[in-house]
Amino acid sequence: MPTLKDIAERVGVSISTVSRVLADESGRFFNYETRQKIWDAARDLGYTAKPAAQESAHPNQKIGCIVSTMQGRHYHPYFSVIFEGIEKELSRQGNKISFILTQEDLKRPEILQQITNGEQTDGLIMIEGIEHKLYSFIKKHVQHIVGIDVSDPDIPTISFDRVEAARVAVQHLIDQGHREMMFIGGTGLSGEFEREKRYRGYKLALEQAGLTVHPRHVLNAEWEPDNAYRLVLSYLDRHKKQLPTAVFAASDIMAMAAMRAISEKGYRIPQDFAIIGFDDNEPSRYTVPPLSTIHIPTLEIGSVAARTLLQSIEAPYPLPIKILLPFEPIFRQSSHWTIT
Repeated sequence: MPTLKDIAERVGVSISTVSRVLADESGRFFNYETRQKIWDAARDLGYTAKPAAQESAHPNQKIGCIVSTMQGRHYHPYFSVIFEGIEKELSRQGNKISFILTQEDLKRPEILQQITNGEQTDGLIMIEGIEHKLYSFIKKHVQHIVGIDVSDPDIPTISFDRVEAARVAVQHLIDQGHREMMFIGGTGLSGEFEREKRYRGYKLALEQAGLTVHPRHVLNAEWEPDNAYRLVLSYLDRHKKQLPTAVFAASDIMAMAAMRAISEKGYRIPQDFAIIGFDDNEPSRYTVPPLSTIHIPTLEIGSVAARTLLQSIEAPYPLPIKILLPFEPIFRQSSHWTIT
C-alpha cells in the first residue's frame, strides 16, 4: 500500500508537506503547482486513505505527528521509518496520520493555531523534543500526547536506552583493542554534550575502561552529515601525529560521512580507523566495508507510539507509562580491527 513517504519521494517534497496538502484540500498554505503534483502522485500511486473499519475501536481520530527536525530532507533514514510504523498501525486500526509538522512549521502562528484547535486534533505523537515554549503551548491545548524520546514524565513515552546502546558500541571498540576514539554527534536542544545521551554512553564506556576522554576527539557535527564530513577532513589534517584509531558516530549517516572523509585522506577502514554508527538504517549494510552499528527498532517505536496514543484517547492510563524497546548491536566489518 502506498504511503506518504512514497508520494514525497515522487514529488520531491517533505513528508510533512504531503501530509498537510492531503489533509487540507483547500491548500491555502501551498501554491497550485505543488498541490497539483502531490494529488497527481497520490492518484498515480493509488494512495487512498483507508476508511475506518466498522469494527475498529478508534475510528476517525485526528492524529498528528510533530518531529523535532527533518534536517531539510525529503527522507530521513531515522524519522521516516518511525512515520512508517505510525502510519501502518493507525491504518490497521482504521485511521491515518492527519498531519506531520516540524518544529519550524510550528513557528508559523496560523499552523500552530490550527493544530491546537480542539476540533482539529484528537492526539499528537511528539518525536523528540522541541523548544520549551512551543511544547508548553501545545501541551496546554492538546489533551492526548505521546512522546517518542521526549523527556516529560507527565506523558506516555516510547524510547530505548540511548546511553546503554552507545556504551555497548564503544565497549565493542575497546574490546577490539582501541584506546583513543573519536565521537561525532550533536548537542540538540540543550546545547551541551554532557546532556546528550549518546555522548554520555561514549564517555561512560571510556571511563569504565580507565581511558581518558579527550575533548579534541569530540566533534559537534550538529547531526548533519555534511558537517561530519568536513569536520573529519579538517581533523585528519590538523592531528596527523595524534590520531585516534576508532570512530563512534551518533548516527549512521554521520558515520558514512566520516567513512568517506577517512577514505579520501588515504586511510583504510578498519585497518587504520574502525568505525561504528548508530541506528542501523538500510544503507549501512551496503557501505564498503559494511558499517557496524546499533540496531534501533524504529518501525516498532512508531507502531507502539500509535497504539499507545489510541489507547490513551479511548481509556487513559492511570499514570503516564514509559516503554523502553530493546536495541541490538550489529557488528560488521567496519569495526573489526586487531592490534599488531
